[in-house]
Amino acid sequence: MNIFTHGGATGDIIFSLPTIKAMGGGKLIIHSFHKQRYESIKKLIEVQDYIDSVEWSDYKFGDAIDLDKFRNHAGHHQNLVEAHFKGQNIPIDNSWKDGWLTLPDNQVMLNGIKYAVINRTTNYADPNFNWANEVAYLRTIADEVFFIGYADEYLLFNKTFGTDVKYFNCDFLEGAHLIKNAVMFTGCYSAWSTIAMGLGLTYRLEQAPNHTCSSLLMPRETIINV
Repeated sequence: MNIFTHGGATGDIIFSLPTIKAMGGGKLIIHSFHKQRYESIKKLIEVQDYIDSVEWSDYKFGDAIDLDKFRNHAGHHQNLVEAHFKGQNIPIDNSWKDGWLTLPDNQVMLNGIKYAVINRTTNYADPNFNWANEVAYLRTIADEVFFIGYADEYLLFNKTFGTDVKYFNCDFLEGAHLIKNAVMFTGCYSAWSTIAMGLGLTYRLEQAPNHTCSSLLMPRETIINV
């Protein structure tokens, strides 16, 4: 059985999954990573049929397949999915473009509501982009707009942009179901946007300034801050 190791961050781990799948799957050890965040992302990763198990460690395993080698290629290739393939020196399996995350069932988180989902982190946000305009657009296609992510990010979002979007508290697996059944997801570069990418959905992305590798640059992606 293959044993893979990855040191994060969460979005980078999600971007590594097509490489794990192409190499035949196996066990994934997430090392030197926040334990609570690991517990949340583990639930989503372990339901992928090419993952045998997911474990946490406070140190890096020397004998495992080192997925952190993607860092030697990040920024020099089209995106971080392909950087992981390059890091293992294997051919790029283009099936990732149709999505690489699967959910074992269709868990409807909000029954009878036509809703959109957003996420904004401060790490990769464009300081010149006004999210109030995006929320206004989403309200033309959805009855409700829900923010997922950290509660302090949510409070800062409404305060900064003068919006009144609602907060939905969820782990990454629950959030994946929420995103899958939304009429639209909009986010900046974050773990949540990589989930929308991985589900093969049409989505809207706030491009991180000077960080184009966070984009997939494909037809189902719309960059909103250009």
